[in-house]
Amino acid sequence: MKLNKFNNKRVCIVDYELVNIASIENAIKYLGFKYEILKKPKNLELFSHLVLPGVGSYHEAAKKLNLTGWNIAIKDFASSLKPIFGICLGMQLMFDGSEEDGWSEGLGFFKGKLQTFSKGKFPSPHMGFNLVNHKNTKIWNNIDSPSPFYFVHSYRVKESDRDAIIAKTSYGEDFISFIEKKKFFGAQFHPEKSHKVGLKLLKNFIDTI
Repeated sequence: MKLNKFNNKRVCIVDYELVNIASIENAIKYLGFKYEILKKPKNLELFSHLVLPGVGSYHEAAKKLNLTGWNIAIKDFASSLKPIFGICLGMQLMFDGSEEDGWSEGLGFFKGKLQTFSKGKFPSPHMGFNLVNHKNTKIWNNIDSPSPFYFVHSYRVKESDRDAIIAKTSYGEDFISFIEKKKFFGAQFHPEKSHKVGLKLLKNFIDTI
């Protein structure tokens, strides 16, 4: 764990074995915040923020969250009104569910379901840098719109509560690339792999939310 040179905030990084821990850990370490990586939920009341990353299968991820107790623990953390940031698959898990490998239920923080990109327009997965056109909210402070962020995903959400949709990206069709409601935040892209703008977004989340 690295001592935070800015404040006393402390980040929980959820590790449910479908996560590229190194990249998000390195980003938060670089920013100088205290953090801890937890494979199982423990003493979450000690943390000010929670980051839910993820790569791979929605079905497997939803199953892992249930088996490890993270499903309930994350909802309990949310009830305390502390900030939660879902990244890529982590964002997808914050919706009602996904059609990937049959229907799997998500955490239900946002309305909407994951579906594949429309066939015949662009190859899947959507991979590489693409522009994110965002509204000006606190987490986006001092970040230009549009800005380039790194994506890698085959499923997307097209519709949710209008007030919660903060950013969209185009890849053959428009899809939701950033969503927020109260203190729930979700990025379909990987801020930890998106250079300076990604680090700025993570810093805004931890330092100002």
